[in-house]
Amino acid sequence: MLNFFILLISILLFQIPANSQNKPDSLFARTKLDFYILESEISEGKYIESEIHENGFSKYDNKEIPNTRAQNDRMITLRSDIYIDSIYLDQKLYLVVMPVNTPCNIYINGELLFVQGDYKDGYTSRMHYSENVFLPPNMLRFNKVNQIAFQLYPKEGESHPLNKPFIANAREASNYVFYRNFFGPKLILSTSFCGLIFFIFFLFTYISRREYNKPQYLYFALMNLFLIFSWFNNIFTYDYTNTFVVELISRLGFQFSMIVGLFFLFDYTNVFKNRNYFRIGVFAIYVPAIVMLSIQSNLTDLIHVNNLYPIYILLLGNISFVIITSLYFLKEKSSKSFILFFVYLINFLAGMYDSYYFVVLKIKPNILLTPNSVFIINLTIFFVLLIDHSKIYHLAIKSSKQLQELNDNLELLVEERTQKTIEYAGKLEEANNTKDKFFSIIAHDLKNPFNTLIGYSDLLKSEFREYGQNEIHQHLSTIHETSVKGYNLLENLLKWSQTQTDKIVFEPVKINLHEIIQTCVDDIEHQSQFKDIEVHNDVPASYHIVADENLLKTILRNLISNAVKYTHRNGYITIASAKDDVSFEISVKDSGIGMSEKELQNLFKIDKIFSKPGTEKEKGSGLGLVLCKEFVEKHGGKIWVESDLETGSVFKFTIPKIIKMN
Repeated sequence: MLNFFILLISILLFQIPANSQNKPDSLFARTKLDFYILESEISEGKYIESEIHENGFSKYDNKEIPNTRAQNDRMITLRSDIYIDSIYLDQKLYLVVMPVNTPCNIYINGELLFVQGDYKDGYTSRMHYSENVFLPPNMLRFNKVNQIAFQLYPKEGESHPLNKPFIANAREASNYVFYRNFFGPKLILSTSFCGLIFFIFFLFTYISRREYNKPQYLYFALMNLFLIFSWFNNIFTYDYTNTFVVELISRLGFQFSMIVGLFFLFDYTNVFKNRNYFRIGVFAIYVPAIVMLSIQSNLTDLIHVNNLYPIYILLLGNISFVIITSLYFLKEKSSKSFILFFVYLINFLAGMYDSYYFVVLKIKPNILLTPNSVFIINLTIFFVLLIDHSKIYHLAIKSSKQLQELNDNLELLVEERTQKTIEYAGKLEEANNTKDKFFSIIAHDLKNPFNTLIGYSDLLKSEFREYGQNEIHQHLSTIHETSVKGYNLLENLLKWSQTQTDKIVFEPVKINLHEIIQTCVDDIEHQSQFKDIEVHNDVPASYHIVADENLLKTILRNLISNAVKYTHRNGYITIASAKDDVSFEISVKDSGIGMSEKELQNLFKIDKIFSKPGTEKEKGSGLGLVLCKEFVEKHGGKIWVESDLETGSVFKFTIPKIIKMN
């Protein structure tokens, strides 16, 4: 949209010459004019019509014209001779005149052809537009030498080179002048207008909008203002313009533009922590240049001083732009930061190009690149800030909508949370009831071994003298077995209560899985041998696992003990393992009585503790499997069972290779 706006402004400002529609006129090629120079003693405005060498003319080398003459005698004449053949009699020929930095009169064969600027009143005029001046056939001398003369009227001390004029046909002259003005002063005028809009918009935004009251927006507004100041000598080109004043404003504009440009990058990129020190350093560097330019009294001295220290620190500023944006790109690594770096790099190259022409060659380039590159920078920053604003705006809109939704649904949220609180309370009550039920089961199971112990011990106490040794040994064996079962039940109950209060210390270490399983097999050896059950440890001796040794032993002991309990005499139990990329799988397989589908559904549940007598009428509390599930999940694994009635069961659980500490 902005590009279309610029194009529209350009169309309004640029006028395509009417003679560009003429038929092609290619017979007369572009012919540059070679000039001779004379500092004349003759009164101003009088044309010198004579041979060049007769009046002391010398060859002009297209460099600066030396001028130390008094103000009332400052006319300098440049003259060129050109032969025009009569074959061009029917063609329209034009003299293409480049911008001239001083007022001048142009003569053709002694007749006044063109006047540029006002040399009679102040001698301050300059023109930045190129002109194509028609050469009337009645003023030309065909088949003869024609004299074209420029009478220049510089102020005292002024010294400017004259860009080479040339003669061309209508099409060549029209196209050259149009495109040179198009990409020169008219483009600068258009971009100045856009810069003025940017300045007003961002200054108003900075002052009126609290969320944009940030230094970077003020700096960008001032960047556009000083951009316009730096183009004053290209914008104001009319007879009433004071040349020295507009040049001074332009030179100062570049210095101030560099200062606020650096300040903008300091704040926007945020690549330096102590930005105040850098701002002080910028002032220390650029203030002397501003002072040097401000104390000059004439145009020549101003340009001479500008080409010394001020232009070198402008070059330093352009290098600083590239360094800061490159650091910003390395920090952000985004398309936005790369675009900023790229446009500042282009600006640096444009500055090198223009400086080479002005400082080294001491002539004005056909097209000034720096004004256009600076405008591209401002245009890029405009879109960057626009995108940033768009992101902030959409984020604010999104946050506003979310806040509105929260306000609208506040009662619903309160109601939902109240409902969740009620549900949590119900679950808590259910959990408490489950634990109460669990403890009642445990209390009942604990009474049985104590009743047995009390009964048999009382019997031995009262009838001790009447029993033989075999009967006493049998009763003592019953008391011992009952005591062991009661102890195991209490131990499981203690461990379960510790899991509920997070008092179990979880310390995973690297252990040999085969050795741990063998230790557990040995612990219940008396049970397996009593029923002649073979227990096979098929885990390879080289298998190592990271787990809590005590918790893993409890898991394995319970599973192996259950397998012995529900396996018939002369049966077998196999303990095996497998591994993949993420975990170890350990299985305990028996040839026992198996379980029904209904029995499988109630395993591992504390509120439905399941226990049935073993093959030798062994009793249990059912708490062992609940503990196994708790301890497996403590490791981050899972446990399950595969079983068929009268076929046997396989209990499997996994231990992850990488354990997350809870």
